[in-house]
Amino acid sequence: MIYSLPYIIFICIFCFLSFLFHSVKTDEAKKYIVLVCVGIIIFFFGFRGFCFYDWNSYYPAFLHYSFYDLHSLPISDWPFEPGFSILMCLCKSLFDNYNFFVLICTTLNTVLLMRFLLKNVDNIPFALMIVFSMNGLGFFTDLMRNSISMLIFLNAIEFIEKRRALPYFALCLLALTFHTSTIFYFPLYFFLHKSINKWILLGVFITGNVVYLLHIPVFLTIVKLFVGLISPELQYKIDVYMELDPGASFQIGIGYLERLLTGILLFCYIVKLRDIRSDGNIYINGLILYFAMFFFLSEFKVISQRLSYLFSFGYWIIWYDLVKCFVIENNRKLFISFVCLYCMLKMYGSTHYVIAKYDNILFGSQPYHIRESIYNKNYSEIEQ
Repeated sequence: MIYSLPYIIFICIFCFLSFLFHSVKTDEAKKYIVLVCVGIIIFFFGFRGFCFYDWNSYYPAFLHYSFYDLHSLPISDWPFEPGFSILMCLCKSLFDNYNFFVLICTTLNTVLLMRFLLKNVDNIPFALMIVFSMNGLGFFTDLMRNSISMLIFLNAIEFIEKRRALPYFALCLLALTFHTSTIFYFPLYFFLHKSINKWILLGVFITGNVVYLLHIPVFLTIVKLFVGLISPELQYKIDVYMELDPGASFQIGIGYLERLLTGILLFCYIVKLRDIRSDGNIYINGLILYFAMFFFLSEFKVISQRLSYLFSFGYWIIWYDLVKCFVIENNRKLFISFVCLYCMLKMYGSTHYVIAKYDNILFGSQPYHIRESIYNKNYSEIEQ
């Protein structure tokens, strides 16, 4: 519990602000609450120490590489994708401090996320509580490259609905320079906006549950071959993940029950969800893709996590819109209470181990060598 406490407090603050946001009447007051939310995000994540896992890769690369190294090496030998490598070296040239780089990435993520949310939701704090509980924490701590690429994509979603191919693919190309997983977003332009028959979607959901519960590795080989044809580099990364996580599979627990409940609610209210917003099909189909990646690839936990994370935006918007689907006020209040409590529980489940221990450099944080020692001793927690 001690390691989770800062994160639970973080979520509780957004929970409180969401009720405050709902109660205030003036646009000016709501604007100040949104600004407070932005400040909290940047303070909490932008000044964090060595929390979770991926800093173990990013920090040594930040120390080692500079613009001179990028200039002298072919792009294939750069430490990360070109956009992220350039951003990293640019930050280093401005201020040679890894924490400054983290602050810049956090600020960039926050701007992109807020731009997306301000266009799609009313109660920003409530949406942020859902975002950070449902995979957003990982994006703002570990997946520094993935987060930028995904958030760029989120700001390209509007062009799917408007059928503007040029700006959509231009933004996807920009996102691709930060993480190769963006390749999965390119084909979405052609179908993500379509009103797919709900029985087809239900069939995908039920089949995914069967595959998950019976541990049937039906689609893994197909996906591996398909990705290999498109990107040998991505094929190599999948092979590495498979070696790190052989034969692992998710178990039936509260996370599975929550996904099952979300799927049931989705199909119970799918007509209303499509009517709530003009681009509702995009988020419904995005949530189905999340389920598909999670269930069909569950034979390999890391791959399933990473690919399903790409479609977390479906969760963020659908959970928010489900509140509006309940006609009876008491049912609406019960669902909001469930969301708040589950977000706290989810945050606890994601942060209760020592590697998640929160540091803030403004109040003193453990240096790299100490956190690296803790990381090495507890690396097995990644497998859990």
